Amino acid sequence: MRKLQTLAMLLAIGLTIASVELTSQGQIRRPNRVPGGQGGLKRPPFGLPDPGRNRPLNPKALKKQQLAHRVMQAIGLSPAQRLRIQEIRRSHDDDVIGAGRRIRQARQALDRAIMNESYNESEVRRATEALAAAQADKIRLDSNVRAQVRGVLTTDQVQRFHQLQREIRRDMKQEQQRDQEKDTGPQGAVNHPRIDLAEFLLAIL
Repeated sequence: MRKLQTLAMLLAIGLTIASVELTSQGQIRRPNRVPGGQGGLKRPPFGLPDPGRNRPLNPKALKKQQLAHRVMQAIGLSPAQRLRIQEIRRSHDDDVIGAGRRIRQARQALDRAIMNESYNESEVRRATEALAAAQADKIRLDSNVRAQVRGVLTTDQVQRFHQLQREIRRDMKQEQQRDQEKDTGPQGAVNHPRIDLAEFLLAIL
């Protein structure tokens, strides 16, 4: 009787081991059926770009990219000019951040004054003046920074930029006319873009 129990136990253990081995082998074989040697993971082969990271730009972003390329080609910045503009931007980073923070704080203070349960007109007036002062400081700072960038550019570069502006307006007018002929575009005047060259350079360099 004990021998039969022992044999039954050994048989059960043997079946369990066989089942584990089959399962283990199945897990090893399944990745080998994935094409491209990807090891069962949905990754592109080594050296190829991830399709999810190379999605085409939307039309608006593509136009911005093309515009930036046209502007940079038109004005032809030298390496020294690029470096100087980068230095101007970095030298004012703290000022720009601080000015933005003051505007946010002043706007929040005005919101609190307006929405206060015990409305106080004098407090609202003071908060309004504080916000206006913060915005004026930001405008002066931006003007100063852009003026410094303008000083880096040559007269010829500025003239070439204005010529590009005229070309962009002409291109947009022609594009609108084509759209109207196809009856697919908006009717009416074209909203021609105006580029602040100094601000543009500070943003992309």
